Amino acid sequence: MRLLQFIHPTNGPRLGLAEGDTVTDLTACAPHPASLFDLYYNHGGNTNGLETTVENINTSDAPRLSLNDLLSNTLDPEQPHLISPVTAPDNAPHQLLVWLAGVTHEDSAKLREIEAKQATGGAVNVYDQKYRECAAGGIPELFSKSDSAHLMGHGGGISHPNDTRRLVPETELVSVYGLNFEGQIERLGYTGGNDYTDNGIEAENPLNLPQAKNWAYGCASLGPLLVTESEFNDSSVKVSCEVLRKGERVGYKEGYTGQDHLNTPDGLYHLEKSLFSRIPLEPNTLLVFYWGTPIVFAENDLESGLLVGDTVTMTFEDIGPISNPIVPFPETDQLEWLNKHQKK
Repeated sequence: MRLLQFIHPTNGPRLGLAEGDTVTDLTACAPHPASLFDLYYNHGGNTNGLETTVENINTSDAPRLSLNDLLSNTLDPEQPHLISPVTAPDNAPHQLLVWLAGVTHEDSAKLREIEAKQATGGAVNVYDQKYRECAAGGIPELFSKSDSAHLMGHGGGISHPNDTRRLVPETELVSVYGLNFEGQIERLGYTGGNDYTDNGIEAENPLNLPQAKNWAYGCASLGPLLVTESEFNDSSVKVSCEVLRKGERVGYKEGYTGQDHLNTPDGLYHLEKSLFSRIPLEPNTLLVFYWGTPIVFAENDLESGLLVGDTVTMTFEDIGPISNPIVPFPETDQLEWLNKHQKK
């Protein structure tokens, strides 16, 4: 089953069921689920399962849209357009958690190590060390994106902070989790994700990781839709990433992710166990989990990193494409008082 979320210009946020190119507006049908979160926690999804809950909805008179039209419209807000397939309830961003894993693929671990040694004069070896540690059953690298409000969907803008050293895309498979009525964590499905990273400051010092991963106005993306476990083989998934600048390709890579490509003895479960044993999932909370990337754009591949005006498009086998423009970071004057009153 393939679920998505979109905005209708007059009817607001909607939950849709995609079958081929046809999208059925589930929000228009009783009991009118407004989102994936609403479907799961308020309309029986965590008791009966997502698929059964959707199958029990009478959609005979539901409005239909074209998935291709939704994917194509990334510029006109006056037309129906996709948003992230997983969102928090209004005014409750804490009910959607965003966690990520790093150094989970051999190729990306090697390139990160090379970049870090170049930036530090050869002093850093933590990426190779962490890769080997995780492969031996040790602790993986896990971190969070602090605010789910800055998680963009297909077509959403990713901001470029003014002090960014080198912004890069990271193509990652994402799994989504909820807490069922028995108090058990269950994997609800899969989607694609882009974990944008200030690779410049991360390469200079791995302790910069929190700043390298978090900023306002768009620091990651998710989409285009959620595919439930019954329709998705997570063993080996082909992915790609393309960077366009003024309409011309300036970067392209492809690779494979999935359980067969993770450097862990128990595949995804090793990462899940490490995360949820320390961060138990609370009731009425969803969590999205990025698996780490098999694709790294080193300086030889994209010397300047991403620039304002670029467009990043990723494709995920059996999930679809997600595209994001890189946009300017909004100017603020919030530091004026602090600067004026700093101690000399």
